[in-house]
Amino acid sequence: MNDDEDEFKVQSIADVKNKYNFVSKYLLSFISFFFSTIFCTILCTGAIFQQLIDKIRGKSKIILPDIEIRSNGYIPRQAYDDMTNLKTIDDLQYYLKQLKLDLEEYEVTTPDGFILTLHHIINPTESQQQRDERKPMYMQHGLLSCSATWIVSGKNSLAYYMFENGYDVWLGNNRSWFEAKHATLKGDLYNSEKYWNWSIKHLAYYDLPSFIETVLSMKPKHDKLVLVGHSQGGLQSFLMLKNPYLSYIHDKIDFFIPIAPAIYPGRLFYTRWFISIVSTLPKLAWLIMFGYSAILRNLCLMRLYLCQYWIFGKLSYYMFYYLFSWNGSNWDQDRKIWHILFIFNMSYVSVDLFQFYLGKFNQFGFMSTLLPKEVYMNDDEIDYFVVDAKRNLEEITEENITESDKSNEPLSKSYFPYNKTWFTENIKKVPMLLVLGDNDYLVDGKRLLSHMLNFEPGYTKYKNFNFINVPTYNHLDVIWAKDVNGSIGYEILKFIKDIENEQEFNEAMELKLE
Repeated sequence: MNDDEDEFKVQSIADVKNKYNFVSKYLLSFISFFFSTIFCTILCTGAIFQQLIDKIRGKSKIILPDIEIRSNGYIPRQAYDDMTNLKTIDDLQYYLKQLKLDLEEYEVTTPDGFILTLHHIINPTESQQQRDERKPMYMQHGLLSCSATWIVSGKNSLAYYMFENGYDVWLGNNRSWFEAKHATLKGDLYNSEKYWNWSIKHLAYYDLPSFIETVLSMKPKHDKLVLVGHSQGGLQSFLMLKNPYLSYIHDKIDFFIPIAPAIYPGRLFYTRWFISIVSTLPKLAWLIMFGYSAILRNLCLMRLYLCQYWIFGKLSYYMFYYLFSWNGSNWDQDRKIWHILFIFNMSYVSVDLFQFYLGKFNQFGFMSTLLPKEVYMNDDEIDYFVVDAKRNLEEITEENITESDKSNEPLSKSYFPYNKTWFTENIKKVPMLLVLGDNDYLVDGKRLLSHMLNFEPGYTKYKNFNFINVPTYNHLDVIWAKDVNGSIGYEILKFIKDIENEQEFNEAMELKLE
């Protein structure tokens, strides 16, 4: 599958050619394990020292936000009935049972043979007929995460809230999850070149459609579902929805809710040293440091063996704080919930996928749309027309911009050029609610919003497109915040209900005219 083609072509695993022989493969594995261990040790040590320094300076104290300002009447609840005896383990079904629910698990095989894990939330006291009546909602996680991210914050989670409000909630896990599985490849998959030969388009064109078709195949009374995607889940959904070759999947989606989708990079790509260093590495350095298969496998192994211990939750928080300046001020203040949330992170992903996000040499990748540093550091409202037209020049001044500049071709081969329409006339416009966090500096949500308002004529504000920007929320708060159901869940339900009411009204008027 070529990066510059959107056509859906199933590539057989057998057609993938190995680059390395037995000796070089395992030598690379050893070298990359050594260098990535040093890299992770430096990050971990830096995270611990940062916490110590902040405590000495008095900066580590968490200031809680005023939840009532944006709660829409929602009052956050205790996450689980018995917090004292709640275990910190990596068994997702355990947490569902603590909520008096249960979990069904299905295996889904993609066209290229990857075996994925699909989770289905159920109420064990409901009949099959009652379950069939529920409208399906499919939720797709972000990078390094998994299905559990939507539900393990308990009664204040988005998945629990949607289930409470009558939806049939399905949670997907992209390829590799916490266990590598394939229909035809056998043996040592963790060191298999063929197994790890995938990136973002495989998740968008293979994994996501496979999940959607599987969910609807088990919903006899429904032919459409609601699609929700966080971060990378939003990115792969955008890729799928703008691909005309996947129109048969577009017809199966009633509503699309992208939550902080990873379309454009934000200011963190300039302010975090580890991103700056990694992004400038040439391909050979990536190979030496991270290998050719799964990235940072040592951290995945650490999670496997240490996740139930308190030290894992503590170090995970330190790392997230150090790497992204995220703190838990909006989360449930019971640290056990923080620990549980981190247990279900650090899933296996390919080096190729990480190169899409952080490799400057990837002309199609995330970094290819990074704007000049001064743009992000300017607190004034950004004129994205001006910036996009001149973003590769040394000086960006409004005086040099003409109307013709605003229609220039993008200087990168990004899948998401700012100044071109993605959803062309022959593509279905699925009603969309864009959810952003006002303090999310990992992705540039305002630039995405500007694109949607100015370059997507098929989307009309307050008709089939709307957005919310939640104050104080960062990239994880939009799914982990204690009051996320009041600030986001409520708005999702309202958006869907408003459009459904308008559709019913229009249908009634058409019948009346007939």
